Amino acid sequence: MFGPLARGKDIGRPIRNNLTMCDKSMLSWLTAGLLCTGCPGPSRPDAPHEVPGRSAFAYPALEDNVKHDTLLIQTTFDMGDGTCVMVASAVEDTFEGLRLYRYRARPDSSAEVIAVSSPAYDSWTMLPRFFGRDSTATDDLWVLANFGEKESWGQKLFRLDTAFHDLAFMDAARPERVLEDDTLRLKRRDIAPYVRFETHGDTLWFRFACDSVYLYDDQAGGYDRILPAASVRYSWEPSGLLLWVNGEPRPVRQPS
Repeated sequence: MFGPLARGKDIGRPIRNNLTMCDKSMLSWLTAGLLCTGCPGPSRPDAPHEVPGRSAFAYPALEDNVKHDTLLIQTTFDMGDGTCVMVASAVEDTFEGLRLYRYRARPDSSAEVIAVSSPAYDSWTMLPRFFGRDSTATDDLWVLANFGEKESWGQKLFRLDTAFHDLAFMDAARPERVLEDDTLRLKRRDIAPYVRFETHGDTLWFRFACDSVYLYDDQAGGYDRILPAASVRYSWEPSGLLLWVNGEPRPVRQPS
């Protein structure tokens, strides 16, 4: 459904490892953090804020429990129903890169593969977090998979029942100021630990229990924006993904 998801390849914009195309609010934020001697230093880890919804289910991580000659396994989660989900790539380096695999481990350490996701292409990570109404209803889950290299590019949204269904991509990360070589730098972190999920009928809501959200694309002509988390949320319904900024719904354009 989607093409390569390295920043810039997916939506026709340059890769933004150097904070290009920053809007005025972004530049002001960086200037305040980098040049002012009396300004706050490195960010402290966000303490989760109280927002509606529940956090991701805490399925335990496992040591590799299958042997597969053609896959390099990055991490594995026990779904509690006799199945597991692993993040893995082909032993031989390919452009497609990582995928999510749902499988059942056999007694001989082979894998009965149940479902395979679309690839992550040149993303170095595809760390999944699982959301839903009930952690035991493992055939009725929603997955946010973090994409990125050294920093987060955003979250791929999947529906997981008997298969992985590609739905949309959230161009959102958690901004953090860190001190490197005596310079205060902006880093874009995986925001999924701060996502809070709830449902109302056919609509899913994704809110952020952190201080601020970094939007690569605000769907209104702005790029690389940092906004208060309380002003940003996403919703999913059968018609597609919406980004809400200060109560204004904005359809999220997806790569073709």
